Amino acid sequence: MEMPPYTTRGYLWMRTLGSLIVWGTNAVLALLLWGDVIANTFPDTENYFRYLALLTDLPWQWKVIITLVVNAVLFVEVSFRAVRKRERQRDEYRMKLQQIEQARPRIVPNEPDAEYVEPVHIQAIGNITNVVSFIKVRFVNTPTGLLSPNSVAHDVRAKVRFLEPTPGGRLLLAIEGRWADSDQPSIRDWRQHRNDLLKMEFGIEEEHSLDIAFRDDQTGEFYAFNNDNYTYPQMKKPEHLLAGQHFLVRISLSGPLVDETFEFLFANDSIGTKIMRPLSLPRRRHG
Repeated sequence: MEMPPYTTRGYLWMRTLGSLIVWGTNAVLALLLWGDVIANTFPDTENYFRYLALLTDLPWQWKVIITLVVNAVLFVEVSFRAVRKRERQRDEYRMKLQQIEQARPRIVPNEPDAEYVEPVHIQAIGNITNVVSFIKVRFVNTPTGLLSPNSVAHDVRAKVRFLEPTPGGRLLLAIEGRWADSDQPSIRDWRQHRNDLLKMEFGIEEEHSLDIAFRDDQTGEFYAFNNDNYTYPQMKKPEHLLAGQHFLVRISLSGPLVDETFEFLFANDSIGTKIMRPLSLPRRRHG
């Protein structure tokens, strides 16, 4: 679907010269005004054109003036119709665009408490498990317009960035996000591709959580988390270790008809087990 082009002089002339109304009217006008010429050329038609003597006997100057005036009126009328048609096409185009925009997926944090902390048992040594505090964010697909197949979000990927919580804060780490509902890489055959684990489908009103990071409540260590962590003991990838107490997390969601960015702030305190307190910040939404 393409936006109809703007109306130009060339377009109006093309529509006018190609109009059957213009050609038909001029043909009738020629018969009415110049019937005497036709009668002189074809004498058998003289009986027909004698009824038009009021027009055919006019001086040629008046015939030219009448022809010009009629064609000027025709040009204005045909141009008006062409412009009105083009405007109607553009209005229909804008309406279709608006319908597509409203029917597209709308993935937003699933409030209240979209950001939450969840205790998770992970294997430490042998059969011993360790409880860690996972911070996650819930998202839900809530289209605002008429529902259609385009309202379902396909192949949604997440990019998670950790920044210093200051204006123009330094980027600490950027990782591919992991959807909590996806398979664990450890249960996949090593010969299988794992790119599909980065993508998630959001049906209408469907919710999925995104893993952000976890804290080892015994050591106080804080790690960003995604599929790469599964290949390390206790899921502690050294490059994902985050030093500090406060972090700004920027989550960018992308996919067909999806382009959203959200931010939130959380604190990693040194007291207690539920040390992460999500602090909502204004979120930016694109698309």
